[in-house]
Amino acid sequence: MRSDPASRRSRQRSEPLPTREGHTIKVVAGRTGFEMGTLRAWERRYGFPRPGRREGSNRRLYSDADVARLVAIKRLLDRGYRVGDVVAKELHELEALAGAPVHWDGSAPLEKLPSAVPELMDFVAEDRVSELEAQLRHTAAALGPRRFVTDLAHPLAVSVGRAWAEKRISIRQEHLATECLITQIRQMLASYQDIQASPVVLLATLPGEFHTLALDMIALYLVVAGAKPRLLGGPTPPQQIAEGARILRADAVGIGVSASSQGEQVNEDLRALRSALGANIRLWVGGGGASALAGGLTGATLVDSWDAIDRAVVECRTPGPAAAVRGARR
Repeated sequence: MRSDPASRRSRQRSEPLPTREGHTIKVVAGRTGFEMGTLRAWERRYGFPRPGRREGSNRRLYSDADVARLVAIKRLLDRGYRVGDVVAKELHELEALAGAPVHWDGSAPLEKLPSAVPELMDFVAEDRVSELEAQLRHTAAALGPRRFVTDLAHPLAVSVGRAWAEKRISIRQEHLATECLITQIRQMLASYQDIQASPVVLLATLPGEFHTLALDMIALYLVVAGAKPRLLGGPTPPQQIAEGARILRADAVGIGVSASSQGEQVNEDLRALRSALGANIRLWVGGGGASALAGGLTGATLVDSWDAIDRAVVECRTPGPAAAVRGARR
């Protein structure tokens, strides 16, 4: 049965209808990082988001405007704002707090945003640097820091490394793509410089290890997890890393180990670092070559997934011996 015009006008005032057909709650949850239960709970408690309904069913459909506000809210929550302080604000107010506009105007289907890695790889292979930088900025704004790292930066870095190994791109192009990623991540990290958080985690690589992009990605992931990263970079001798950890009052030291590292020397350096750190500073070891190590992981936590980072942060906030051995798998 068709509703009369007055009924339709009333429904439009109380339930904003989405543009086009709208986005389902599953799609919106996947693209904003909010659980579907969270979106439903906010709808009941705060009145936002308040999706329209498909005619003849109770299926929620979210508009482009809803998604833009949720993206902006996620960005602010990642910076430490409370839900009650931001959920009722309009988009322009959220953007003012975030210090940057939300680049989502509904011009492309939301579902297609995270599939940017193949397009970005084309930009790398064709030396289209300006387009690469612009797309990184656009996707970072749409996904937020956590999903930018896990869903785009890490897969893109893996794809770039594989393309270089297979001689589909040159070492020049590999370096350029890496620097573009580092630049974008550092810009996002700058938003968190003044935030005081715990635990403090010093990130470094050992002598002979020049691959540091992973440290930047982990640093950005850590700030979203509520930690305070300190980037020492690499390569750095074990004694200098330990001294830096003490001066910076670090709760943990994170060491990146690539798959191309020399295992025997890395084991020796890790044992030296573990001894120099003392019992009160935890040692995390991650990267493509970490799981293949042997003696160097004694007294260290193997951190080989994003979930493992989350667990390690929680453990750092729990009183107990710092030199426990733990492992995690993807």
